[in-house]
Amino acid sequence: MSRQTSGTTTIDATKWKAFAAAQAPDFVGTFFLSSLVTDPGRIAALIDDGLRTATTAAPGDLRLRAFRPGAFDYRLTKRFLGTPLGPGESAVDWLARTADSREECLAVNDIASWSLPLAEWVAALLREIVAEGIHELPSGTDVYTFVADSGWTPFGIHKDSEPSLIFHLGPSPKEVWVWQDNPFDDSGITPSPSFGRITFDIEPHLETAERFLLRPGDFLCIPQDTYHVFRNLGPSAFLGLTLYPVKGRALVTEALWRAARADDLPSLAAYPTGAQVAGLARALLQDHPATGTGVPLADRVAAEIALGQLRLRTSGHLSRPHPAALPADDPHDTDLLRWAFPGAVAAVRSAAGAALVVRGRPLPVRDGLDFTALERATHSAEPFTLRGLAGELPQPLDDTDRACLARGLHALGAVIPA
Repeated sequence: MSRQTSGTTTIDATKWKAFAAAQAPDFVGTFFLSSLVTDPGRIAALIDDGLRTATTAAPGDLRLRAFRPGAFDYRLTKRFLGTPLGPGESAVDWLARTADSREECLAVNDIASWSLPLAEWVAALLREIVAEGIHELPSGTDVYTFVADSGWTPFGIHKDSEPSLIFHLGPSPKEVWVWQDNPFDDSGITPSPSFGRITFDIEPHLETAERFLLRPGDFLCIPQDTYHVFRNLGPSAFLGLTLYPVKGRALVTEALWRAARADDLPSLAAYPTGAQVAGLARALLQDHPATGTGVPLADRVAAEIALGQLRLRTSGHLSRPHPAALPADDPHDTDLLRWAFPGAVAAVRSAAGAALVVRGRPLPVRDGLDFTALERATHSAEPFTLRGLAGELPQPLDDTDRACLARGLHALGAVIPA
């Protein structure tokens, strides 16, 4: 069996490569793979570690939602955020300890931003989906987990506007029903801004759906706009990937704003008139070569979009790591390190100056240095020490600057323990 390995975490790489080749980038068909994750307990443990980090160090930043049947529960959400996972406690045990009933459950978005090993594992999966220059993930990826025990999905039969890639981790199995064609009329459907259109009239419709039983390690891809519902058969968690389709208008608008921020733009009051907002829009769109760059606005916007994509590529097309997940101390001189994943560091020259983009974060560097060898080195699997890394940095830097830069690469998660 061909396997992709990250530490002690394995996945059947042959199955995953075949799936990605057949389905990416559109994922238009429902696709089931048995035993794709060959060590689901290890992935579940990485999720546990991420939840423990978040609830201990920065619970206010954790994107957690708790549900009771048919409803989002604010009080329960607050309780979870105020109840850190104990040492060695699993997510399913945390749910049982914190919830009032077995039918309450929780969802956490951006869970990979709280665990460097989990982000590394997902980034390796996404490398089989992304084909640079052909199709990428310009609006990024959400890595989420859903933890439950008993009962139906709290938001009923629903559909999502993006494809859902589900890695079931257990320990209990889970049932999924998928409606390949839409059998529902509007009489029993409730519009929902978060879940498309939903219905809680579940059981009468099950016979028209395709049923899947997910055991630990199984995988299911549900296409966008495809109705589905889950039923929990005991305590379990799954890892989900939401691959966001391009949000072109948002990307261009953000890039335009960043490209024009250096201009002498009018400020707005808290409640401006429509004419004032229109004036700001006119100022944003007006090209001002005299501002110092001499670069046309269209080129600056294109450069900002390219920089945004570079931030995504260096973070594995994921959200960048939360500071609480990053290492707090420098490694010892003899500790062996390795690159987190290929391309975790890239050099860039922008209007703000020279920088290394390190897992989505800029690290300012002296202008005029050649980091080609460093970028190439990120694709090597050979271990090294922090001192060895410093020795490979551009020679125009003195020993102190090279050591400082090497520590910065470690502090931002580009290099991790081997």
